Amino acid sequence: MPIRWRLTLWFSLILLIIMTVAGAIGHTFLQSHLRNDIDDNLSVYSAKIHGTLHGNEVPEPLDYDVIHPTLSDVPINEFASPGIYIQLIDRDGNIIAKSDNLGDQELPFDSSLVEKGFNGNVDIATVSAGEGADLRIMVSPLFIQNETLLLEVGESLQHVDSIINQLRWGFFISILVALVLAVLSGAILAQRALAPVKRITAIADSIGESSDLGRRVGYNGPMDEVGHLAATFDHMIDHLDKVFQSQKIFVADASHDLRSPLTVLQGNLDLLKRDMPEEDKEESLRAMRREIKRMNGIVDDLLLLAEIETDQSDQQEIVSLKDILLECLKQAQQLTTNHTIVEGKVEDISVKGNRHRLNQMLANLVSNAVKYTPESSTITLSLFRDDERARIEVADNGMGIAPEHIPHLFDRFYRVSKARSRDAGSTGLGLAIVKEIARQHGGEVTVESETGKGSTFTVWLKL
Repeated sequence: MPIRWRLTLWFSLILLIIMTVAGAIGHTFLQSHLRNDIDDNLSVYSAKIHGTLHGNEVPEPLDYDVIHPTLSDVPINEFASPGIYIQLIDRDGNIIAKSDNLGDQELPFDSSLVEKGFNGNVDIATVSAGEGADLRIMVSPLFIQNETLLLEVGESLQHVDSIINQLRWGFFISILVALVLAVLSGAILAQRALAPVKRITAIADSIGESSDLGRRVGYNGPMDEVGHLAATFDHMIDHLDKVFQSQKIFVADASHDLRSPLTVLQGNLDLLKRDMPEEDKEESLRAMRREIKRMNGIVDDLLLLAEIETDQSDQQEIVSLKDILLECLKQAQQLTTNHTIVEGKVEDISVKGNRHRLNQMLANLVSNAVKYTPESSTITLSLFRDDERARIEVADNGMGIAPEHIPHLFDRFYRVSKARSRDAGSTGLGLAIVKEIARQHGGEVTVESETGKGSTFTVWLKL
């Protein structure tokens, strides 16, 4: 079932429950109010009869014990009126007197109510008169000539039942009308509210069928839940578009970088088939070994990137960044004699991470600085705390990097100078690996460079 109809049905169901509860409460209160009015009316009529026998119009409170009037003194018909019936009975239930408006009828007999009255109590109850008719009867003891009789004052509940029945039908019709209006208006409102969602769905289906990631929802409405959904969808498509474009570039670059050494290998294999001097054969073999080594380096770096991106790393531990930096510094000084590698500001800082990965990250930065700075350049390694993060810097005073290259430095296979990179044995993946290792440890890597003055690569790691 569409969500539009589910929302409409839920809204209608809740409205039905609310109206039913409200109707039940209103019905109960109105019925109680009408019954209380009848009780008050019966009490007044009964009090008037007793008051007349006492010489008071309405004695308060009623005193039924000290008078001894005759039966003719009881004003039965004087206080009887349409809908008000008066009757006197004795202990045996015999009717002694009744109002003329009863005619041949008599008030229905209720043994429990009569018993309470003859026990000296004033009581009131609803008594069935048959055929669905009910009367409200009030009983009180009446002393006449040393005999105790029971005064019954009754009023029909027919008009109350009529009002209640009309109220019930009114509530029922109102609920039906309200439900019909709720379903219609709810469906219309839900359709209008969900129209942007339907549009998003249509665009998503269209993108899925056409594979066109250049399309966007372009929602211009208020930034409510639907607006946030549309913005999130556009952001996701934008991210997917960038990922797919990056993947295409990556596949093209990887294919190119792997095809070049394969071409060299194929060419040298063709040369080895010819009759050529031993010296030329040795040179061809050396060239083949170099290309195989470079291919192995590319494949190893690709596997490493895949491993880092899927978080297939060893269990993390507390790692001393100072020890890693000093170790990389020492190794770099031993491996290169054409650059000056020095220690800058170094603080004793530890982070939670993978020691091997962090060592590899710093080694890649140092190796990158050695490869792309002129001989006799100075490379400085620094480590210090910056607010709530550890800051690792690898700075050089080389030729620097042109501004147009800086945004792409951490892309895979990106090289500022392709020819020089290949001569230096670069796979074009070193800085991409640095970026992924920093990300895996909740950090980031940035670069600042000025042409002719050098570059500074900075890794930020959370403490």
